[in-house]
Amino acid sequence: MVEARTSAPAGESGLVAFVRSRRSRRLAGWLAGVVLAFGILGYFAGPPLLKWLLVDQLSQELNRQVSISEIAINPYALSAEIAGLAVSTADGRELAGFDRLQVNLSSASLFKLALVADAIHLDGLRLSVVHEGEGRYDISDLLDKWMAPSAEPANGPPRFSLNNIQLSNARVALDDRSKGVVHAVTDINLGLPFVSSLPYQAEILVEPNFSARFNDSQVALSGSSKPFAGQRESELDLALDHFDLASLQPYLPATLPVRLLAGRLDSNLKIVFRETLEETFSLGIVGGFKVSALTLAESNGQPLLAWKELAVDLEEADLVGRRIVVRRVALNGLDANLRVSKQGEFNIFSVIDGLASGAAAPPPKPPAETLPLSWSLGEFVLSDGLLRWRDESNRLPVVGEVRQLQVQVGPVDSRLQAPIEIAEAAYQVDLGERFRVDSMQVRGIRVDLAAHRLDVAEVANSGASVRLLRNAEGAIEWVSSPILKTIRTAEAKAEDARPWVGNLAKLAVDGLDFRFEDRSTVQTAVQELTGLRLRGENLGNEKGSKGRIELAGKINEGGSLNVDGSVQLLPLDLALRIETQAIPLLPLQPYFAEQVDVTLRAGHFSNKGEARIELDEGGLKASYRGSATLGSLQAVDKANKADFLRWKSLYFGAIDFRLEPLSIGIGEIALSDFFARLVLSAEGRLNLQDIARSKKADEVPVVAAATPPAGKATAPVPIRIAKVTLQNGTVNFTDYFVKPNYTVNIGRLGGRVTGLSSVDGTVADLDLRGTYAKTAPVQIRGKLNPLAAQSYLDINATVNGVDLTSFSPYSGKYAGYAIEKGKLSLDVTYKLENRQLTADNKVFIDQFTFGEPVDSPNATKLPVNLAISLLKNNRGEIDIHLPISGSLDEPEFSVGGLIVRVIVNLFVKAVTSPFALLGSMFGGGEELSKLDFAPGRSRIGEDQSKTLETLAKALGERQALELEISGLADPEIDREGLKRVAIERQVRAERRKALPDKGEAGGRGELSDEEYKTYLTRVYKAAKFPKPRNMIGLQKDLPVEEMEKLMLANTAASDEDVRNLARRRAENVQVWLIEQGKVAPERLFLVPPKSGDVVPGARVDFSLR
Repeated sequence: MVEARTSAPAGESGLVAFVRSRRSRRLAGWLAGVVLAFGILGYFAGPPLLKWLLVDQLSQELNRQVSISEIAINPYALSAEIAGLAVSTADGRELAGFDRLQVNLSSASLFKLALVADAIHLDGLRLSVVHEGEGRYDISDLLDKWMAPSAEPANGPPRFSLNNIQLSNARVALDDRSKGVVHAVTDINLGLPFVSSLPYQAEILVEPNFSARFNDSQVALSGSSKPFAGQRESELDLALDHFDLASLQPYLPATLPVRLLAGRLDSNLKIVFRETLEETFSLGIVGGFKVSALTLAESNGQPLLAWKELAVDLEEADLVGRRIVVRRVALNGLDANLRVSKQGEFNIFSVIDGLASGAAAPPPKPPAETLPLSWSLGEFVLSDGLLRWRDESNRLPVVGEVRQLQVQVGPVDSRLQAPIEIAEAAYQVDLGERFRVDSMQVRGIRVDLAAHRLDVAEVANSGASVRLLRNAEGAIEWVSSPILKTIRTAEAKAEDARPWVGNLAKLAVDGLDFRFEDRSTVQTAVQELTGLRLRGENLGNEKGSKGRIELAGKINEGGSLNVDGSVQLLPLDLALRIETQAIPLLPLQPYFAEQVDVTLRAGHFSNKGEARIELDEGGLKASYRGSATLGSLQAVDKANKADFLRWKSLYFGAIDFRLEPLSIGIGEIALSDFFARLVLSAEGRLNLQDIARSKKADEVPVVAAATPPAGKATAPVPIRIAKVTLQNGTVNFTDYFVKPNYTVNIGRLGGRVTGLSSVDGTVADLDLRGTYAKTAPVQIRGKLNPLAAQSYLDINATVNGVDLTSFSPYSGKYAGYAIEKGKLSLDVTYKLENRQLTADNKVFIDQFTFGEPVDSPNATKLPVNLAISLLKNNRGEIDIHLPISGSLDEPEFSVGGLIVRVIVNLFVKAVTSPFALLGSMFGGGEELSKLDFAPGRSRIGEDQSKTLETLAKALGERQALELEISGLADPEIDREGLKRVAIERQVRAERRKALPDKGEAGGRGELSDEEYKTYLTRVYKAAKFPKPRNMIGLQKDLPVEEMEKLMLANTAASDEDVRNLARRRAENVQVWLIEQGKVAPERLFLVPPKSGDVVPGARVDFSLR
C-alpha cells in the first residue's frame, strides 16, 4: 500500500506544514490518549485507590477504625469529594467524622510545589471528646503523640494556600464525665477568605463569617465585603463580652504547670481580608482585646500571676506579611509571685521548663524566601504593679514586695535599631527590715541596643532603708544571690563584645538609712548611717566622662559626714572633699574587744581634707591631704574598770599621704590633756603586758619557714612629721605588787618634737618637761631620728628632788626597812649612733636614811645599812656614776636590762665586796680589804702606806663606817720570816757597832752586798752552835748562802712569836690609821681572826660595819 504524498502549496508556513504532517497527527493522538486515560483513571480507578489508602493510613495514625462512604474525583477540574468519613473508638462510638468534604485544587500547586486550593467546603463536621478526669481525654494518646518532639530534622514550615474556606453544620461535643456535664457547640458555620503561607491568592468568593450555638447559646460573628471597590476588602467582627476563661481550665492538659483560676476575655477585633495588589491579598487582624481579673496558679496551688486588666490595642496583624503593629499595651494591677525554694528551684524557671517539656519540637527555621516576622509597639504602660519575692534558698529567707510599680515604655520594634525609650518607672520596695524604698522614680530611660548605650535622665529615691546582716560565719545575708538549681541552657550565639556605656544625668536620694549589723564578732557590732542625702550629676562609665556627687548624713547618731567632688569611672578617678565631725568610735569596739583588754568608753573621729583615687594602666594611686582628729578618747582597763588612757584631742594637721610612691607627711601632731595609767598587778605583771591578748596555741597559724628571695634592701618609707606637741599630760603609776601599794603621778607633761623625718642625716629636736609627784621637775632634751633607717639618738634626761619616802613600800619589801628621808636626782645621757649605744647615768641621793625595820619575807638578808653607809658620804650624799654601752645587734640587748643589772650589781657588790666598791670609788680595788706584809715583818712600808692612805680617805668620806682590823701570820712562812728578821737584826747590830758615830741610824740604812757579807760573817762566827771546820780544826769560810742556812737552822721562832707577829701587824695598822690617816680611834677595832675558813697569811684583814 502506497501512501499518497501531497505537497503544501507554495507560500504556506512551516507551522501549517507541521500540523498537516503525519507526525503531528500521531502526536495529537498520543496526547488525546493520555488525557483520556487520565480521566478514566481519575474517575474510575482513583476513588477506590484513594479510599483504600486513606482508610489504611488514617486507621494506623489514629489507632482507631476509620471508614469512608464514598470518594469522587474530577481529574479535569482538579476537584475531589469525600463523603461519610467516620472515626470510631474501640467500643464502636463515633469519635469524629463529617458528611462531606469538597476540595478544588489549583494548577498553581504544580508551579509553586505547594498545596494550593481554590475552594474548600467541609459540611457536617462532628467531634465527640470524652473528658476522663485529671486532665486526661479519650484522645490524650493522640495529643501526646502529636505534641512530642520530632526526631526527624525539620524541613521548614509547610507551604500552602487555602482559599474560600467554608465550614457548615459542624458540631463539637465534650462529655465531661468527671463533672457529669456534656458541653456542646452546634450549628457551627465558618467562612474564611483564605489561610496561606504563600503570597498566592485565588479568586475570593467567600466572605468572613462565623456562627455557632454554645450550650444552646447563639454566637454569631458578622463580616462585610466591598466586592466592587478598586481593592476588594472583607471584614469579620470578633466581639466577645466577658467570656469566662476559667471555664476552659478543666479541658486543659493536666501536664500544664499552671492552673487558670479566673479571667475574662473581651474583644473588639476584626479579621480583614484585603486585596493589596493585583492577585495579591492579605489577611489581617485589627482592633483590640482585654483580659481582665486573670489569676494563674502553679500546679501545686501556689499563686503565680494575676492582674486587674491587660488591654491590647492592635493596629494591624498581617498574617500573610508576618507583620504585627501594636499601638498600645496597658497592664494594670500586675501581681506576680516570684519564689525560690529551699532546694534552689525558681518557680518561673520551673513553669517555663514545664511548658517547654510539654510542647512540640521548636518551630523550624523558615526558608530563605519566607518573610521574617516583624513587629512594633507604640507604647507599653504598666501601672499599680506588685512583685512579691520569697527566697528560701539561703539561711535566712528573704521576703518582700515591690509595690506601686509604674513603667512607661516608648516606641520599640523588632529591628531594635531605634533607641528604646522608657518615659518613667516608679515603684516602692519592701523587703521587710532588710530593704525598703518608700518612693523610687526613674525617668527618661533610653536604651540604644545598636550603640550599646543606656542613658537615664533622672533617678529619685526617698525614704529608703537598707539593713545588711553579717552572720556568725561571716557571710553577708540579704545580698546573697538565690542559689538556683534550675539552669536553662540556650544555644550559644555570637554576642557583640562591645561594652555597654551608661550615663545617669541626675541622681537624687533623700532620707536613706543604712544599718550594718555584724554578728561575726563576740559582741554584735552595729553601724548606722541615717538621713543620708545623695546628689549626683553625669554619672556614667563613658571613658573620660566626669560627674559630680554630694553625700551628707549622720553616722552612728552623733557623727556627721559630708562628701562632694568629681567622679570618673573609666579610668577610675575620684577627687573628693571629705569632712566628718565627731563620728563615735564606740560602735567599732566589738572589732577589737577580743584582741585587747581595754574597754572604750568614749571617743570620736573627725577629719577635713581632700582624697584622690586613680586607677589606670600604671596601677592604683591614692592620696589624702587634710587633717584628722581623735577627740575625747576614754578607755578603761577591763580588769579594774579604772581609767587606762584618755585625752581631749589628738590632732593630725597638714596630712599629705600618697600611696604610689608611698610617702607620709604630717605638718603637726598635737596631743592635749592626756592621761595614761600604768599598773603593776599583785602578780607582778604590768598592765601594758596584758592589754594585747595573745592568741591561744590552737589559734596561732602554722606558717612554713621560707627563705626570703635575695634582693636589694627595701628603702624606708618617706615619712615627715614637722612638729609633735604635747600639752598638759599626766602619767599615773600604781604598784599593787608591794604592800602598802605605791602610786605616783608624772604630771604637767608638755613639750615638742620638731623635724622628724625618715631621711638619713636629719635629726629632730626634742624638748619635754613635766613634774614627778607634783614637786620634782623632769626634763628631757636632745636630738633624735627614730624614723631613719639608721636610728640616731642623743638625749639628756634629768629629774631633781624626788622624795624617796614614797618608795618606802619598795624598801620595806626588799630591803626590810622603811625610808625615813631622802631625795633622788637623776641625770642620764643616751647616745645611739651606728647602732651602738653609750649611756651615762648619774644618780644622786641626798640624805638617804632608813627608818623602822619592816618584817618582810622578801627582804634581803644582806646588810643593806652597810651598803648605804658605803655609798653615802659625810654630807649624807650618794653619788653614783653608771656608764653603760652595747650594740642593738645583740640578740638580748635591752637598755632597761643593762641599767637594772648595773644597779643590782652595785648594791650586791656593796654588801658582798664593800672594799671593792670603795676601791672603785677611791682607787685601790680589791686590795683595800687586806694589807699584805713580807714574811716575819710587821713594819708599815711604803707600799702598805699607799693602801692605808686610800682606806683612810674612804673612812674619812664615810664617817658612819667602822673598821675592824685582824692581824694574821702564817705558821710556816712567817716562822721562817721571823728567823730571817732575827738574823737581819743581828747583822744591823754588828753594823752599828762598827759605825758608832752614826748611832741608831747606822743600823737602818741599806746594806751593800759586801757589807752584808762582812757583818753576816761576824754574826755567824759569834753564834754558839757547831760549825763546819777544816782539817786543822779551824772554822771554814763559807759563802753567804751556806752561812744563812746554818744560822736559820739554829735560830728558834716559837708559836708565840708567830702570834705576836700577827698582833703587832694589826697594832701597827691601827696606829698608822690613827696617826697618819687621822681616823678616830673609836672607829677602829682590833679583832682576832675569824675561825673557820680564814686562810693564814702574812697580812692584816679589814672588815666594815
